Amino acid sequence: MWIMALTLLCLILEIFSVMLNNSNLKQFMLLNRLVNIIGFIVAPSILYVGYLFSKEWVNMYHKEKIKMNYILLLPLLINALGALASYNKNVIFYITSNNLYERGHLFFILPCVSYIYFIYNLYFIYRHRKKFTSWEYILFSSFYIVPALGSIVQLIYPNYLVIWNSAAIIIVFTYIFILNDQSHKDSLTGLENRLSYDHYVENIDAKMVNKLFFIYIDIDDFKIINDKYGHHEGDEGDEAIKAFADLLAQSFVLRKKKLIRLGGDEFLIIIEEKQQEKIVFYIENLIRNVNNYNDIEKKSYKLKFSYGMAGFTSEHENIYQLFEHADQLMYEQKQSKIASGAMN
Repeated sequence: MWIMALTLLCLILEIFSVMLNNSNLKQFMLLNRLVNIIGFIVAPSILYVGYLFSKEWVNMYHKEKIKMNYILLLPLLINALGALASYNKNVIFYITSNNLYERGHLFFILPCVSYIYFIYNLYFIYRHRKKFTSWEYILFSSFYIVPALGSIVQLIYPNYLVIWNSAAIIIVFTYIFILNDQSHKDSLTGLENRLSYDHYVENIDAKMVNKLFFIYIDIDDFKIINDKYGHHEGDEGDEAIKAFADLLAQSFVLRKKKLIRLGGDEFLIIIEEKQQEKIVFYIENLIRNVNNYNDIEKKSYKLKFSYGMAGFTSEHENIYQLFEHADQLMYEQKQSKIASGAMN
């Protein structure tokens, strides 16, 4: 919302700067200076807020938080000082005696500061690319690439005011994406939710159905965690749910997958793969990670889970039967544990 508000402010300032840049409006020379000063100060601050936005997005559902890089405030300070000094000196810009805008001797400060943020933001996104989905990665990168290209055009051809127009367009697309993305995400874990699953099975390409594996997972003894340790671990075992969701994300490190929290302590993993051996590898990876978590965290309870794995075959008439098959296999494993006393 801050990015949208600041971009709107820059668009308004740009409109005023064009209107006031007129030799017949010398009486508004002071206002012309102030409009340009504010515009020069606000412009790169949007890119800094963009960095904060990317950082908070990555931090949203992860236990290990990314620390703030306060050094990034230095370019903003340098730019702001240059803009303020331009009020009555030829620094970043100046207003002629005829009330006309001209670039100053140090005009390069603004594009340099802007491109520091463009480059750093793209580096930040690339560095943490594994924490973004494919669509998030593309959109967040476009959020900086499109305005960067627009700024090059405007630097070469000052009469083409494309920077804020291009920025406004990509911001609208990003906002629509965020609304859609949040509707398909589980608010507690950041995994996809039941709505995302319904949307997936309704729109999946028929050719892809033949290479699908469903892994249905249920946390063992979840009711005991709630009843016995709920006061320490959060309402309704929230901490246990979030920890298990993190372990899922750490264990299934492949692109063509969907990690879904169906509700409560039930999870579904959808993997586009034909070879069962690869699926088994990732399940074993999850088992190791859960065991390591129990050894390291030393909680009052042990995280355990039961699962059912099913791959699509000619025996399944549709994808919903594959889901039911995986659910049934999970239930059978859980019942087997109860019968053997492994759930205690």
